[in-house]
Amino acid sequence: MKSRLKPSIYILLTIGITIGLMGCSTAERNEQAAPNKRTTTEADAKEAVETSSEQDALIHKFNTVVSTAKEASDIVSFLNENLNKAGQNHADQMVRELYAFYSKDLQTSQEAFFGENVQNVLTEMDWPITSANAASIQDEAVRQLVVTKLSGGYKLVWVEGTIYPIVDYSNQQKYSMYLSKPLNSYIALKAAESSEPAAMDAGLVIAWDELANRAIMAETFLNDYPDSPDYKEVEGIYLDSYLRMYIQGLANTPIFDSGTLKLVPEVKASYVKLSNENPNSVTGIMADRFLEILAKSDDVAMVRGPGGKQMLPEVDQFQKNYRRVAQKLLQEA
Repeated sequence: MKSRLKPSIYILLTIGITIGLMGCSTAERNEQAAPNKRTTTEADAKEAVETSSEQDALIHKFNTVVSTAKEASDIVSFLNENLNKAGQNHADQMVRELYAFYSKDLQTSQEAFFGENVQNVLTEMDWPITSANAASIQDEAVRQLVVTKLSGGYKLVWVEGTIYPIVDYSNQQKYSMYLSKPLNSYIALKAAESSEPAAMDAGLVIAWDELANRAIMAETFLNDYPDSPDYKEVEGIYLDSYLRMYIQGLANTPIFDSGTLKLVPEVKASYVKLSNENPNSVTGIMADRFLEILAKSDDVAMVRGPGGKQMLPEVDQFQKNYRRVAQKLLQEA
């Protein structure tokens, strides 16, 4: 009996020793790994501090550029070279500083185009005037003016026989990888308008469906980014520009036919499409409600009387109150 137990004791002792050695080995490995882990953590922290310090220095340098900038091109040049090193928060801040410069500089830049001989020289140029053909302007002063404004992120537009600069927001879309989603969405909205204005000379110059798309784009921004510093501006664009034109029409692009006094078929088709594709949007709801009102009179909006054409009361009331109703719907969304 005793002799049969000895192998079991030996086995138990062997297992115990093995486990003990394994434990020691694991502990040694853990001790060896711990310094490496600490070293990695310390390295990451050091790198983060260095990155933060570099970004702070970059912002300080940028602020100096902004405070001394005489032209938007001074700021744009700095952004082109350094925005990739700024980090998202700082990058947003830097682009917003560019917009602040534009807001102060735009009127002055536009007035410069009404200087002596500028309009005469530019109206003789092939259109559009871009960086590609600006260098061919013979008048040195005019050439310098145009090249400077274009390199600063402006573009030239020709409205009612006059050429002047506006901010070309599509220029900032090249920074999209460095910026936050709200700012990118804001830039996309502004770029659509600067690339192809919705209206000129009191007339719509894009299709009604495209106007509806712009309204939805602005409304989506308001829903997605209620805390954005650009909220109020976009709300104004939505309510006072896109939705107003969509519901009221324009002086040179009315939504009611002057002959039949009915809703223009193209406008009605756009309302129907929008309300079907975006039934829960404020824009879609407004279009649907307008269609319901007009359906009661077979799409007729006006009547002829001794004093001329008069809008039907219900139609007139809807158009006058559209902003208040839409704003309430936005708040409830």
